[in-house]
Amino acid sequence: MRLTHRLALAGMFAGAAAFAQTGSTSPSATQTGTSAAALSPSAVLSMLHQVNQDEIKLGRSAQSKAQNAKVKDYAKNMVDDHAALDRKISDFVQKDGKGKVTLSSSEIPASKRHELKTMSDGAERKLSAATGAAFDRTYMEEMVKGHEAVLSDLEAALPSLKGEDKVHDLVSDARDKVKDHRDHARDILRDLDRSTATGGSGTEGTGGSSAGTPDTTRPSSTTSPSTTPSTSGGTGR
Repeated sequence: MRLTHRLALAGMFAGAAAFAQTGSTSPSATQTGTSAAALSPSAVLSMLHQVNQDEIKLGRSAQSKAQNAKVKDYAKNMVDDHAALDRKISDFVQKDGKGKVTLSSSEIPASKRHELKTMSDGAERKLSAATGAAFDRTYMEEMVKGHEAVLSDLEAALPSLKGEDKVHDLVSDARDKVKDHRDHARDILRDLDRSTATGGSGTEGTGGSSAGTPDTTRPSSTTSPSTTPSTSGGTGR
């Protein structure tokens, strides 16, 4: 029996070791959040350039397909803001960063490049299959998720750029803009949720007023059936 116990214990330890080795691949999940910390200035700006292109593409699609006015306005802002940021990056590379910084997808590490492509392709696939109110909600959900991921990357990258003052300032400004976009997307998503909760009218005020008036009429309508002969004449009906 002792031998069998030893064999059982040996099996348990072997299983634990195998599990530990399998678990050792999981840091790649946490690594995705911190991988941007090791990016070079060229990689960070190239990543931003790719993000700008993706956001402009999705924004143009949303401008034509969205039905909610706030979503349409947001999509226009995405096109305008990311185009302006991309011009700013290009100008910097051509002037201040000439010979020092390069804009190229090859500057982005393969894992990060794959991550960006997967996110962009996934968003496009979801949006191409959605219409109407479902499109509006899907687009805003993707905007929250996408900007949250980029914000995390930029915040991780900023500390390593402190020796590159102009690049640091440019990326810091981009980080602030991305945060604004994320927060704005969250606000619009909450508005869409409220609109759906009040009947999908699209205007919270009308939903609230129509929901409030029945409360004052229901009590009289529930008590009136027993006294309809006497009350109908008194009310002028």
